[in-house]
Amino acid sequence: MPAAPETLPELLHQLGSTYSPFERLKILSRAWHLLRAMSPQERLVVATQLGLDHADEVVEGVARRSGHEASPALISMIEKAQTQGTAHLPELIADLRDPQRRTERLQQGVQAAVAGALAAPPPPQPKPVPPRPLPPIEAAPIPPAAKPAPEPIATPPPPAQAAPPPPPVVQEPPPPPKPRPEPVTARKADGALAGKLAEAPSLNSRFHVLRRHLAEARGLSGEELRPVLEAFPDGWARRRALLELLRSGAPAGLQDALGLVEALGSERDRAWCLGALADERPLGARDREVLLAAVPTQAARRRLERRLGG
Repeated sequence: MPAAPETLPELLHQLGSTYSPFERLKILSRAWHLLRAMSPQERLVVATQLGLDHADEVVEGVARRSGHEASPALISMIEKAQTQGTAHLPELIADLRDPQRRTERLQQGVQAAVAGALAAPPPPQPKPVPPRPLPPIEAAPIPPAAKPAPEPIATPPPPAQAAPPPPPVVQEPPPPPKPRPEPVTARKADGALAGKLAEAPSLNSRFHVLRRHLAEARGLSGEELRPVLEAFPDGWARRRALLELLRSGAPAGLQDALGLVEALGSERDRAWCLGALADERPLGARDREVLLAAVPTQAARRRLERRLGG
């Protein structure tokens, strides 16, 4: 288990070193004292790196807890949800977002542990009564063995007939040579970024391939980056891949970047990536209007205006 981070870069490094949402929540719980001392902008950076729904509210909920050390009961609650699978992740996030609900859940776990420790031991099982001995069984008389049947007289096999001669072998003419395929100029080279991502054996490997080729991605257009983005499943993985591209400066054009944002299936994921565009790129007055027009809801538009300083 890594030590609790003492600075914001250490916390971001530990969150980026794992793709498990449960491990990230454990790291966040151990760093609660660091979160409490952060500014709202720094907490927003941590929520972006966390990569979960309602991440900003989870960060605020963990930062509001009191004490001097990381709560073992809180870590135990996260580990218990981890053993139950990702289906219990939304319920765990709801507990972490609401301090009162989280306190009730922790008290329930403590009360269950105390009740289990104080429970009376089960009464001893009565010793089984030994079975009564059975009366002796008299052996039945053995019947006389039956006489073996006489062996059948073997009949001689019929004489073997000569096998017919094999038919003559007819050689088929060789097939005509296949025409050589015409070169396709529009096809990309085998070493294209989308092909390298498709060859990756796991989702974790695809993220490593993407980070190694971010410089190559900065030279591609939005249409060329779309198959790169589609190599990741829709949801948190595709949103995180797009965040990696946008923070590296790919694609260069704002309209191309907005086109990739529209490829995300979740409205919350699109709003997250629009916020990253507002933070990472210098925008003129015209670009600011275009970016605000792409926000789907009025509430999200007001939040983006505050981030842009408008």
